[in-house]
Amino acid sequence: MTALQRHLPVEEQRAMGWIDETGAVNPLFKSTAQGAATTVWAATAPRLDGMGGLYCEDCDVAALADDRTPGWSGVRAHAVAEDTAERLWSASERMTRVGFAAAG
Repeated sequence: MTALQRHLPVEEQRAMGWIDETGAVNPLFKSTAQGAATTVWAATAPRLDGMGGLYCEDCDVAALADDRTPGWSGVRAHAVAEDTAERLWSASERMTRVGFAAAG
């Protein structure tokens, strides 16, 4: 939990399962350092040199999720679908009138 929740009523935080009736934070939440760790890892991991377009979690590349994977874990197939990414890229270039050379 961070100060990002300061504008949400306690009742809403309880309803979302973020805190319990006593105000204790859901143990699934990470500390600020834990939350930042994957970003730092992704920026510095030699294993990722020259790689981009990856979804990362818990200091690793996120695994492809399926219907049984909890909603907070893994990456969904639609998020890594190359045909969808190409359509989004083309639409973005059209709408912004900014073009970029293809990577490679």
